[in-house]
Amino acid sequence: MNTDVEFTESNQIKPMSGMAVTAFVMTILFCIPVLPLVGLLLGLGALGRTSTDGPFRGRPLAIIAIILGLLFTAGQTYTTVKFVEVGGMVADSIMVVVTGPDDAMEGAFKGDLKQTNDWWLVGQKPSAARTEAFVSEARRRFGEFKSAVPDDGGQPPFGQSSFSMPLKFVFSNGSYDGTVSFQAFTGDGGGLPENGRLLGIVKITVVDSDGTEVVWDAADAGLSTPVDSSGEAPDETTGKPAAEKSAEKMDDQSPPSDP
Repeated sequence: MNTDVEFTESNQIKPMSGMAVTAFVMTILFCIPVLPLVGLLLGLGALGRTSTDGPFRGRPLAIIAIILGLLFTAGQTYTTVKFVEVGGMVADSIMVVVTGPDDAMEGAFKGDLKQTNDWWLVGQKPSAARTEAFVSEARRRFGEFKSAVPDDGGQPPFGQSSFSMPLKFVFSNGSYDGTVSFQAFTGDGGGLPENGRLLGIVKITVVDSDGTEVVWDAADAGLSTPVDSSGEAPDETTGKPAAEKSAEKMDDQSPPSDP
């Protein structure tokens, strides 16, 4: 319905353009989505009808509505895009807790480092040798990896920047307790994380039936190292048990036998 009233020569003062007024009101209600865009369109429609020789007055309102409509529409579009982007990061961060440990362990045991490293916090990804040592010791103790699921009663305290969750690790030899430690991305270097996740894994611990902890973390994180049955850490470069590495070293140093 046309809200404008046609001007006739018998009128001494042009009537106010209802379209211009409506456009102005809609643009100042910028807190309501889409209204600034509607106000912008109405302002453009009222602009020609409120010209010097037009039938209505209210051109300043139409111009203001156009300017505000452009500003607020651009602002709402930017805010919506950023909201969707941040919302996606939050959803991905929740998935780090729900499926991250299982997917990271699966990738490690099948040798897919890309799948594995994708779930770790930026700057806290274990080296290939570190991952190989963990898989070697875990496979020797527990067998092949099956699954990792959150333990009953474990609730992630999302309000904290770092926390640990109890998990049940299922291997071919049985089910074992363990924990997974998570940490929020601090952004010390500026910007957002490369993988788009605001949360990442920093440590995975599986506890053997004898109480020994087999730990998987970044080599430079200053955390504990996976241990073999001798109670010593495996060689970080080769991932071999310390005893085996020591035996190889002794063989290399032994004098040659007489012909």
